[in-house]
Amino acid sequence: MTLELTLSCDNSDLNRALLNGEVEPDGIDLMTTVTYPPKRHRDFFRNQHVDICEVGLASYLSSRDSPEEYPFTAIPVFPSKQFRHAFFYTHADADFDDVSDLNGARIGVQSWQTAANVWTRGILGEQYGLDLDSVEWYRRREDDVPVELPERFEIQPVPGVQDGDAIEEPKDMQRMLADGELDAAMDPSETLLRAAAESEEIEFVFDEPRKEERAYFEDTGIHPPMHVIAIRDELLDTHPWVARSVYDAFCDARDRALEWNERPLYHMSIVWAHLYLIDERELFGEDLWEYGLTEKTRRELETFSRYAAEQGLVEQSYDPGDLFVDIDTERAGHD
Repeated sequence: MTLELTLSCDNSDLNRALLNGEVEPDGIDLMTTVTYPPKRHRDFFRNQHVDICEVGLASYLSSRDSPEEYPFTAIPVFPSKQFRHAFFYTHADADFDDVSDLNGARIGVQSWQTAANVWTRGILGEQYGLDLDSVEWYRRREDDVPVELPERFEIQPVPGVQDGDAIEEPKDMQRMLADGELDAAMDPSETLLRAAAESEEIEFVFDEPRKEERAYFEDTGIHPPMHVIAIRDELLDTHPWVARSVYDAFCDARDRALEWNERPLYHMSIVWAHLYLIDERELFGEDLWEYGLTEKTRRELETFSRYAAEQGLVEQSYDPGDLFVDIDTERAGHD
């Protein structure tokens, strides 16, 4: 029997072979749609609008405290990973010399639960001396999984933005930052990234973010995961082999993307892509996009889970093995 299932995920190079049908999961007829966060995440956490979905790691961890309300489980596939130092911004007239000078400052975030923001806050607190309890936080949207946050964190909506609004673009936060109503902002979208690169009003907090990110990886070995792939529990209970079949398909799609990237002179319009590839290989080696629970991915997940607990998003940190379907026992096949 072939199952007809639905998948929603990013149209990234790592996923593309699944989206265009070049890769097909064993025993599954996969109907795919491309939607992007935060809308995709919000829809899945509210009503599981598809069978399989790429979701934010922080919201997924928060959902584990209420499995009856959020009946889905992830497989250890990490199709979105990103260093965070380049996504922390300030206005051009800000007067501080060090990140720790932002203690007590007004800082904007997409949401408290956005995985990118969890990583950024954790890294800034652990490595740069930012006291998260002292900051006056402004969020531009609700969390996907409502949690009662500790009172030590002062968090309020961006003025003029009601809960549930401003979902797609951080225009209000960009305006507040440019006008000096915020001292800094962390946001995973490209809007503020472009503004920092092109405008005279917004700047990167780190003068050389790429240098900071290289140093972070050299120090920790961590390439921060943002997303995982979740599958509805009803489907896993009825057809447990689906987990392994979907996992293998994502691995195959990833491998095809990385193989394609091996020939940047023929496949990419980025002028110096071939030199970037050499540089990245020297720093990261060949295992930057590991799926499964390996020594490397466990270390990344343990660090993230600790940050999530310290920031009040989960009651206690999770062992990575408790977060995912055991794909080693669910071999690919079909009913």
